[in-house]
Amino acid sequence: MPTPSEAVDAALQEVQTARSLVSKIKSKQVTGVDALASLKATALAWFNTHRPVIFGAPIVDVEAADRHYTIILDSTAKRAARQTYLDALSSARLALRTIRTKVLTAPVAAPVGLDDLAPDFSPLAGNQEMRDILTRRWHECRKCVNAEAHLAAIVMMGGLLEALLVARANKMPVKDPLINATSAPKDKATGKTLNYQEWMLDSYLKDAHELGWITESAKNVADVLKEYRNYIHPEKERRHGVVLAMNDSSMFWQVTKVLVRQLLMSAGMP
Repeated sequence: MPTPSEAVDAALQEVQTARSLVSKIKSKQVTGVDALASLKATALAWFNTHRPVIFGAPIVDVEAADRHYTIILDSTAKRAARQTYLDALSSARLALRTIRTKVLTAPVAAPVGLDDLAPDFSPLAGNQEMRDILTRRWHECRKCVNAEAHLAAIVMMGGLLEALLVARANKMPVKDPLINATSAPKDKATGKTLNYQEWMLDSYLKDAHELGWITESAKNVADVLKEYRNYIHPEKERRHGVVLAMNDSSMFWQVTKVLVRQLLMSAGMP
């Protein structure tokens, strides 16, 4: 896997090549099939190949580069002007140079184990913006664990799991198995199943296990994580006399990673 620095360099080279190609075009508009295919490939290489590597680097903002690559990609679907491409490519090159500077001057972080690398969330999140949010949440969980910010880490883990469970439910083309499960929460007044988007983490974990999305052992430990997440309320922590100690968040982080991967794998189920 390339480093963020190598990914930026590759993107810069591709932008330079694309700009040279467009510069040689004499017409005011870019209409050639080969030229459009090359420009589209340049933009897609950023979004699909280079960006995921660079996005994980510390203190790197890819928003400006995203904006210019989007212009390039959108322009290939219409008779865009040659100058539109030249301007967008020049701006993308400038944004990439800024990213490269930040990557090269960023403080050296503690090495991340392979197991801590963020997974591909696309099986449950088709939207790139949502995948970015989930990736940021994953990294924030890891950073809290490394900093021994135990409660903060556990709260973040609970939020990440809840988001993925909602996404897994949204993924179902037919919601009948979800709402008809014996563990689905019911309205006490009507006896009807509550809207799944309003369920609490506890209900999602029970349903997820009943539907075979997660294993029983993972679900049982997640139940404990769910309870510890509730210690975000100081009075509950005082009343129960619970103090999170060294490695508590590390233990829950291992379980969270297992649950996340089980949910991602379940996306191929009906």
